[in-house]
Amino acid sequence: MSSSAAAKIAPGSSWKDLAVRYNAAWNAHDVAAIMAFHADDTSYQRHGNPKVYKGKDVVAEQFGKDISGLPGIKFEPVALYGSDDHFVSESVLTATTPDGKPVTMELVDVITLRDGKVVHKSSYFVQSRPPKA
Repeated sequence: MSSSAAAKIAPGSSWKDLAVRYNAAWNAHDVAAIMAFHADDTSYQRHGNPKVYKGKDVVAEQFGKDISGLPGIKFEPVALYGSDDHFVSESVLTATTPDGKPVTMELVDVITLRDGKVVHKSSYFVQSRPPKA
């Protein structure tokens, strides 16, 4: 089975199966596997940044920069919601900056699907606050 076929919602499968596999590709830092879930006309936006990355090659390049810019990046799932045309993934992102400082952020991704493929990813990040004592 090609990675493209594996990345679509299979008959009898669900948006949730796709979301779990998509998130696993992110935790594997595998840009090719991540992009296998995306349509050719995909787009990506990190909110707080006005730039919208458009097209599979441009989005893949930015995802690669995002992953390499935060060594050891990991996404710990918190919650997952959705339907056949979208899903929302809440997670806690942990990583290390290139100069060795730990990073913890709360992340919400809103993913729009069309024909079982990702056509838009909107990412919302906030710096996690330390727990109250």
